[in-house]
Amino acid sequence: MNIFTIENGGDEICLTLEPVMDLTMAEKLRLSLLDCLAQNKTIKIITGKVERITTPCLQILLAGKNRTTEQHIDFLFPDMSDIFKDTVKDIGLQDHFAAVEQTL
Repeated sequence: MNIFTIENGGDEICLTLEPVMDLTMAEKLRLSLLDCLAQNKTIKIITGKVERITTPCLQILLAGKNRTTEQHIDFLFPDMSDIFKDTVKDIGLQDHFAAVEQTL
Protein backbone atom coordinates (compact mmCIF):
# COMPACT_ATOMS: atom_id res chain seq x y z
CA MET A 1 0.00 0.00 0.00
CA ASN A 2 1.40 3.34 -1.08
CA ILE A 3 1.18 6.12 1.51
CA PHE A 4 2.32 8.86 -0.83
CA THR A 5 0.08 10.67 -3.26
CA ILE A 6 1.12 9.74 -6.76
CA GLU A 7 -0.53 11.46 -9.70
CA ASN A 8 0.16 9.82 -13.04
CA GLY A 9 -0.86 11.85 -16.03
CA GLY A 10 0.34 12.44 -19.54
CA ASP A 11 4.10 12.42 -19.75
CA GLU A 12 4.79 13.05 -16.06
CA ILE A 13 4.25 11.54 -12.64
CA CYS A 14 4.05 13.56 -9.42
CA LEU A 15 5.05 12.14 -6.05
CA THR A 16 3.91 14.23 -3.08
CA LEU A 17 5.94 13.79 0.09
CA GLU A 18 4.42 13.66 3.56
CA PRO A 19 5.01 16.40 6.17
CA VAL A 20 7.34 14.14 8.19
CA MET A 21 9.95 12.33 6.12
CA ASP A 22 12.11 10.53 8.65
CA LEU A 23 13.84 7.16 8.84
CA THR A 24 10.52 5.35 9.21
CA MET A 25 9.48 6.72 5.81
CA ALA A 26 12.73 6.01 3.95
CA GLU A 27 11.90 2.50 2.71
CA LYS A 28 8.38 3.56 1.68
CA LEU A 29 9.88 6.48 -0.22
CA ARG A 30 12.41 4.20 -1.93
CA LEU A 31 9.69 1.79 -3.07
CA SER A 32 7.42 4.60 -4.27
CA LEU A 33 10.26 6.21 -6.17
CA LEU A 34 11.09 2.89 -7.84
CA ASP A 35 7.43 2.64 -8.92
CA CYS A 36 7.69 6.13 -10.41
CA LEU A 37 10.96 5.31 -12.18
CA ALA A 38 9.37 2.25 -13.78
CA GLN A 39 6.89 4.56 -15.56
CA ASN A 40 9.74 6.12 -17.57
CA LYS A 41 8.13 9.58 -17.35
CA THR A 42 9.22 12.95 -16.00
CA ILE A 43 9.14 12.73 -12.21
CA LYS A 44 8.09 15.70 -10.13
CA ILE A 45 8.70 15.50 -6.39
CA ILE A 46 6.32 17.76 -4.47
CA THR A 47 7.86 18.78 -1.13
CA GLY A 48 5.64 21.75 -0.30
CA LYS A 49 4.15 20.08 2.80
CA VAL A 50 7.47 18.79 4.18
CA GLU A 51 8.01 19.99 7.74
CA ARG A 52 10.86 17.61 8.56
CA ILE A 53 13.13 15.50 6.38
CA THR A 54 16.10 13.44 7.45
CA THR A 55 19.28 12.50 5.64
CA PRO A 56 18.17 8.97 4.62
CA CYS A 57 15.19 10.36 2.69
CA LEU A 58 17.37 12.99 1.02
CA GLN A 59 19.85 10.26 0.06
CA ILE A 60 17.04 8.27 -1.55
CA LEU A 61 15.89 11.34 -3.50
CA LEU A 62 19.45 12.01 -4.62
CA ALA A 63 19.83 8.38 -5.74
CA GLY A 64 16.54 8.74 -7.65
CA LYS A 65 17.84 11.89 -9.31
CA ASN A 66 21.01 10.05 -10.35
CA ARG A 67 18.98 7.15 -11.72
CA THR A 68 16.80 9.46 -13.81
CA THR A 69 19.93 11.02 -15.27
CA GLU A 70 21.05 7.54 -16.39
CA GLN A 71 17.60 6.86 -17.86
CA HIS A 72 17.38 10.33 -19.51
CA ILE A 73 14.25 11.20 -17.50
CA ASP A 74 13.59 14.66 -16.05
CA PHE A 75 13.52 14.77 -12.24
CA LEU A 76 12.10 18.02 -10.89
CA PHE A 77 11.13 19.68 -7.61
CA PRO A 78 8.44 22.21 -8.56
CA ASP A 79 7.31 22.94 -5.00
CA MET A 80 10.03 22.92 -2.31
CA SER A 81 9.11 23.89 1.22
CA ASP A 82 11.47 26.26 3.01
CA ILE A 83 12.29 23.52 5.52
CA PHE A 84 13.19 21.15 2.68
CA LYS A 85 15.47 23.78 1.14
CA ASP A 86 17.06 24.59 4.51
CA THR A 87 17.74 20.92 5.27
CA VAL A 88 19.29 20.37 1.84
CA LYS A 89 21.53 23.38 2.46
CA ASP A 90 22.39 22.35 6.04
CA ILE A 91 23.76 18.99 4.93
CA GLY A 92 25.57 20.43 1.92
CA LEU A 93 23.49 19.02 -0.93
CA GLN A 94 22.26 22.32 -2.37
CA ASP A 95 24.36 21.95 -5.53
CA HIS A 96 22.81 18.54 -6.21
CA PHE A 97 19.25 19.77 -5.78
CA ALA A 98 19.62 23.24 -7.32
CA ALA A 99 19.75 21.82 -10.83
CA VAL A 100 16.39 20.10 -10.42
CA GLU A 101 14.52 22.87 -8.62
CA GLN A 102 11.75 24.24 -10.77
CA THR A 103 9.44 27.08 -9.96
CA LEU A 104 5.83 27.01 -11.06
